[in-house]
Amino acid sequence: MVVISSEVNILRVIDIHIHLAPPEVISPGLLAVLKRFGGLDPDFYTSITKNPEFFVKYMDENNIHAVCIMSYPAPDVMGWGDDFVDFVMNYSKNYPDRLLPFGSVHPRFSENPVPRLEELLSKYDMRGIKLHPVHQLFKPNDYRPEERGLKSLEKIYEFAVENDLPVLFHTGTSMFPRARNKYGDPIFLDDVAVDFPRMKIIMSHGGRPIWMQTAFFLLRRHKNIFLDISGIPPRRLLTYFPRFVEIADRALFGSDWPGPGVKSIDYNVKEFLSLPIPENIKKKVLFENAQKLLGIK
Repeated sequence: MVVISSEVNILRVIDIHIHLAPPEVISPGLLAVLKRFGGLDPDFYTSITKNPEFFVKYMDENNIHAVCIMSYPAPDVMGWGDDFVDFVMNYSKNYPDRLLPFGSVHPRFSENPVPRLEELLSKYDMRGIKLHPVHQLFKPNDYRPEERGLKSLEKIYEFAVENDLPVLFHTGTSMFPRARNKYGDPIFLDDVAVDFPRMKIIMSHGGRPIWMQTAFFLLRRHKNIFLDISGIPPRRLLTYFPRFVEIADRALFGSDWPGPGVKSIDYNVKEFLSLPIPENIKKKVLFENAQKLLGIK
């Protein structure tokens, strides 16, 4: 049973991590799986993907000030390319203060990612860069000469620093058939944080369910790494991160909706509010930290 905080009706929320995709990307079979394992309402989700106004109305009803919508090309693993990124950018453009798109360039398939990143930033006001090592098959430190020497990855990071854009990395596992989970170890972000100390690094999912101790170590070592708690069932957050309060100043609420086990954004907010942590910490995680990181008024 979820115990709702007395402040649930006055707290504003920024969800740092959701997914929206065109109907041709999200198959009826996948929607059925999400309904079975997460309680997703397929009709609600489909309606949202077709109508941003409907989504913003839902956000208004649940004190959700803004959401960050992820997009990235992964043609060889997930079967989608730049069209997925363009969908999210176009979907968000009429609500620039509420729907915040994160775009991407595939570091293995683009020798010079800068022109595409410049297009996404200038044309669509991209608010961050999403990289998914487990689905794009690279290590975040593959730009280093002792690794793969992937220069395009270094260019992405340099662009992020020059334009003050956060870079959100998937860490932890993925259940999709062609995913390679070896790339989900957050330890590879250690090099990135050392080499790019001015880059705002969002460590999504906190390495769950295998590498949470590594994630916690990195948060304590590097002040430019932030924890995105999406993909972690809120009721298990303090099990995964028993010392969560120590790093709460750099923790960001995310739902990973409509991921497996995520019924809705507002449900995850209510579960988070039920945790036995101080109310001022809840406010920071739900809104204030992301507000500062993203420059939201």
